[in-house]
Amino acid sequence: MRKNLTLMAITCNLVFAISHAQECTHESIMRNVQHQFNALRNDVTLPSSVDGSNITWLLQHEDTLLSLQGNTLHVKSLPKDKYTDGGFLWASVSNGETLKFPLTIAPDDNRYGYLYCHMAGTSENTLYAIGTKEDKGVKFTPLINNQPIYDAEKVAGIEGGVRDAFIYRAIDGEYLMVTTDMSNRKTRTWFNHGINLLKSNDLIHWTSTTFDFRKGPSIFCDSTTAKDVYKDYTLINRVWAPQIIWDKDYDWHDGSPKGGYFIYYSMLSTNAGDDHDRMYYSYANRNFTKLTKPQLFHDRGIAMIDCHIDWNDCDRKYHVFFKREGANATDRGIYKAVFDKLPGACQDKSGFTGDYGQWKDVLHITNEGINLTEGPSAIRRINENAWNVSYIRYSGGKAYKINGADAVLENIDKGQVIEGDVNPQHGSFMTLTEDEYKMLEAWSKLTLRAQELESKSPKSKKAKLTRSVLSRIYKNNPVQTLRELYTNTLKKL
Repeated sequence: MRKNLTLMAITCNLVFAISHAQECTHESIMRNVQHQFNALRNDVTLPSSVDGSNITWLLQHEDTLLSLQGNTLHVKSLPKDKYTDGGFLWASVSNGETLKFPLTIAPDDNRYGYLYCHMAGTSENTLYAIGTKEDKGVKFTPLINNQPIYDAEKVAGIEGGVRDAFIYRAIDGEYLMVTTDMSNRKTRTWFNHGINLLKSNDLIHWTSTTFDFRKGPSIFCDSTTAKDVYKDYTLINRVWAPQIIWDKDYDWHDGSPKGGYFIYYSMLSTNAGDDHDRMYYSYANRNFTKLTKPQLFHDRGIAMIDCHIDWNDCDRKYHVFFKREGANATDRGIYKAVFDKLPGACQDKSGFTGDYGQWKDVLHITNEGINLTEGPSAIRRINENAWNVSYIRYSGGKAYKINGADAVLENIDKGQVIEGDVNPQHGSFMTLTEDEYKMLEAWSKLTLRAQELESKSPKSKKAKLTRSVLSRIYKNNPVQTLRELYTNTLKKL
């Protein structure tokens, strides 16, 4: 009996060791190829060895989108509309292991270029710049000569100034933007009291809803049901850098369709014990006109601002960049953490306390040494599993930096200063379709031509024509319609 038990123990240990070895090798391979098997977009160089063992690769698939050329998994084309099963990749390891990896091919992004939507470097306004796909999101041409894209006095209902513009593609095909409502130029302080929610169906004409948090619970759509994080809302003196990401899991509990826009921002007040900026969140409805009460998102015990969140389909995690303040310059700067779910997926779980997800710090960007940085933003390059991570450096020579990163938003390179005659500051990036790109390009040219005509002959037929054209708003196919209208009008001029 003792011999049998000993044999069983040896056998179990051997099975565990083999299983553990396969698990370790599997993780090493996945780490080497940066999880791209989950969402293939570009060629992947497969490791020829791992942990001292050689690997032979074999591709098993039924479609014609992939091929294996030596140790390169070649993506020949991308499907148009949806993620597609790419078969299996087998790894035969010289230590006797055979590992199997399912492959998924990501859909074509169908994008023509990039939009940089940002706060002006010299005023509290929002500007646009565009860049082609070929320039990979590092080179931009300013639109309308770096003039504001809308009147901040009309958009910002509290102080008449907008900072930290963040643009987002809505799930219904429209466009959303959030800004800090603030005018340091007027108030001469770095305090403010609310944010602006903007929406547009054509990227040109925007409407806004302003939320002045000092007005208290009554301005929020869950005013009678949700808890209050502040005893006195009138003491709120900082609501900074809001951003947006869609959360399909949010339940409104009122019969409305599931899902909401998760808006996150930093906040500070003079309430007792509120001695540093913490991250909070609210949810906005699909119409982008209602907002839930602020709830605590994350408290690091030290000031943090300027969060930026992306969902990454390669490792299937949320990646969050943020600025952390610290006791010295070495501790300050931009960090990255990861987590699995947004609060909408945790509404009915008793374990959700508000300090959401116990964020795991995995990266501190130290490219700028002891120089100070803020305003991080990230975007995946069109049809690539590579990212751009951007931020503003505001000491040691002001500069807006764009840094390359791998498929899991790590291995960040030294980057470069943004190219083009832009006036850059804290902002955001969005990819554009061909219609969107060329419509914005034509709008910029037509706007500048209209300004020229207004200065020379404001009563002329051409001046009247440009005024009329630029004021037009369309409900159906607005971007495509405006592209044709602006282009044809320019030809007439």
